[in-house]
Amino acid sequence: MTEVTIAQLYPAELGITGDRGNVRAIERRFAARGIDTASVLVGPGEELPSDLDVLVIGNGPLSALRGVHADLSARADGLEAFVADGGTLFSVGGSAELLGEGVEANGEKLSGIGILPYRVARVRDRRVGYIIVETPDGTFVGFEDHASEWTLADADAAYGSVLEGHGSFARGDRRGEIVRRGNAFASNVQGPVLPLNPALTDVLVDAVAERRGFEAPPAVAGELEEYAEIARTKILMRPTRDKGFKTIKV
Repeated sequence: MTEVTIAQLYPAELGITGDRGNVRAIERRFAARGIDTASVLVGPGEELPSDLDVLVIGNGPLSALRGVHADLSARADGLEAFVADGGTLFSVGGSAELLGEGVEANGEKLSGIGILPYRVARVRDRRVGYIIVETPDGTFVGFEDHASEWTLADADAAYGSVLEGHGSFARGDRRGEIVRRGNAFASNVQGPVLPLNPALTDVLVDAVAERRGFEAPPAVAGELEEYAEIARTKILMRPTRDKGFKTIKV
């Protein structure tokens, strides 16, 4: 029987914005296709599974990024090999910053591990509110709460264009959100985002199936998808400009 292995890296250190919910959404979406999963939590100094299929890394403050920096740097070659081999990675917020070329905040520079093509600068204006993002795989929604600006080294890595909200980077004359390299995704959309977006979760599921060479039948909708549709409808009907969120000065 096919079983997919999912790991959440640094769940205690980088898991402040419901990041376990992203893992749970992936588990549920595989289950909806009749595919078993095994999920593990991996902390600093612990080994990732050798049969890893999906890696989820969550969000945390700058202090937490400093705390995991050495451990993540030691994993750089292994993570690069995983992504280059088509492995599926989903990273949000602070962890996404460390996967790029580096983070600059208040004159301090924290090096990244360079597996994703952007650099990050912490900015004065905090971007807060609902966000709607158009991608080649559908329209995704969520919540953004960050004070960072990403500068892409590879414009082709931009996966989504912002329809409503602020986004993480400039994309031509529009704003962009979500960076994709192969099957590695990085974003500032939080909440968590995957329970709200079954179609985005399916992109991850399909990537695993293609890499592993097994068939993933169509998903059977359940309560999770029903709740997601209700929430998505409300966000899409009342976009950011109507929600009353203001930019916060920090």
